[in-house]
Amino acid sequence: TEGSPIPVLTVPTAPYEDQRPAGGGGLRRPTGLFEGQRNYLPNFIQSVLSSIDLRDRQGCTMVVGSDGRCFSRTAIEIVVQMAAANGIGRLIIVQNGILSTPAVSCIIRKIKAAGGIILTASHCPGGPGGEFGVKFKVANGGPAPDVVSDKIYQISKTIEEYAICPDLRIDLSRLGRQEFDLENKFKPFRVAKSMKVPVYETPAGWRFFSNLMDSGRCNLCGEESFGTV
Repeated sequence: TEGSPIPVLTVPTAPYEDQRPAGGGGLRRPTGLFEGQRNYLPNFIQSVLSSIDLRDRQGCTMVVGSDGRCFSRTAIEIVVQMAAANGIGRLIIVQNGILSTPAVSCIIRKIKAAGGIILTASHCPGGPGGEFGVKFKVANGGPAPDVVSDKIYQISKTIEEYAICPDLRIDLSRLGRQEFDLENKFKPFRVAKSMKVPVYETPAGWRFFSNLMDSGRCNLCGEESFGTV
């Protein structure tokens, strides 16, 4: 950590009426909408973060990942800057930010994180003329239940401002911990790229998994894709 604390800014904004989450806390729209509409992504990210109770949010750990499609790196940077400004204490991000939805769910449960944000539009094509999306996973690693999705939507319809640290920059290509001092924060903000958490994916037959689940030694984490399983 070097230099002066990074300022936390409050940016005025106006709501969009089309940010109702679908498929368990997910918002999927054309990439150009996220890139071109002023504050479209920050509005939704702020709505997601504000849906977490303030007592649970302050100093908590969250997981952030993406499927690597167009606009992902810029979006991850925005998520990191807004998470820091909203009091999140630590983010877990893998190298280059690429992490599948089931992997995010698994890590959330492994480390008992408060939740996770995944930048993906699942099976839909990406690119400038394709789709981009944001999914929110809650503390059990599963998709946001209807009550949480409804809360996100209600916040998105009345949002007037969002918090962000625009001067906060992380290096997604570098492994290791990155730590930042922020204005008006009691604790430094950390981005951890490696926690040495043993997370494995082992191909095996269904009978093998059935035996593990019957013995209580294995849980399966599936992916809900904007309303389809």
